[in-house]
Amino acid sequence: MSSPSSLPNVEPTYGALLIGAFVAMFFQGILSVQAFIYYENFPHDSRKMKALVATVWTLDLVQLVFICHAVYHYLARNWGNVDVLATTTVALDLHLIPLTCATLLCQGFFLLRVWKFSKKLILSLFLGAACLSTGIIDIVMAIQTISNPSLNTVLSHMFSAEVISVFAVGAAADLSIAAILCWYLRRELTEFDRINSLIGRLIQYTVATGLVTSLLALGCLIAYVGAPNGLIFMAMHFSLGRMYTNALLATLNSRKILRTQLAPPSNLQWTRTNVPSMPAFARRSEVATELNQDIQLKTVEDRDDISSSSKRGFESAV
Repeated sequence: MSSPSSLPNVEPTYGALLIGAFVAMFFQGILSVQAFIYYENFPHDSRKMKALVATVWTLDLVQLVFICHAVYHYLARNWGNVDVLATTTVALDLHLIPLTCATLLCQGFFLLRVWKFSKKLILSLFLGAACLSTGIIDIVMAIQTISNPSLNTVLSHMFSAEVISVFAVGAAADLSIAAILCWYLRRELTEFDRINSLIGRLIQYTVATGLVTSLLALGCLIAYVGAPNGLIFMAMHFSLGRMYTNALLATLNSRKILRTQLAPPSNLQWTRTNVPSMPAFARRSEVATELNQDIQLKTVEDRDDISSSSKRGFESAV
């Protein structure tokens, strides 16, 4: 074992990975809470949707196990062993695979919403190809680093073109998906305030989820270019997949609030009280008032019927 003075500076490398592991644990906890809320509030969802939630949660957990194993391997079991610190572990290389799978599943969910709104197959396929290309590059890099387990493979920017393309294309795809969804949601605006308020909420959720993932991808890109001799970009990348899965669960769980907002207002009930006999002209006035009330009630019911027909175009997103 080398003396502490002969050890390389591990703060920008394995120190960054340690912080990244802590952050990943935090977001895994948030994801677990969101998954619990989902299964509690939506027991009647389809089996496919429940399986999707369980799958992405499990994939993120597997990735977290790989991350923690790698950090323990470097900073506890082999601390001070320069030879070990200069090589990557299989666990650290393999963490890209569950991360990529979870990311692709979440992106597929949002791409399905794009297709439902736009009905443009070519657009959806183009965005899907962009997302799939980043996933393939991630898996290829994982396989190559396993075959060449040297830290210099990463720090020498051997995969600089691949890493930059993954982060840049991923951020562009996320922003495009969010922008397209917002565009088609705005086209659903009607003359009814309740429907427009719901669409506004949907746009806010869409922008928020798209910005979180794209900004983190851009942050990884900046860290990779700005700190070429460190692993800060990899530490940030640990949580990128959880941004997608948390965005997916947040979208699913928001349906309860949005559907409550969609529900029609409670029916008005009119009660009549017994009044003493009145002159004929007064009775005619009362009849006219009741007729006016009936017309107003009918108008409200008609507006609700129109609202129901208007919301069918985007109810699949809720």
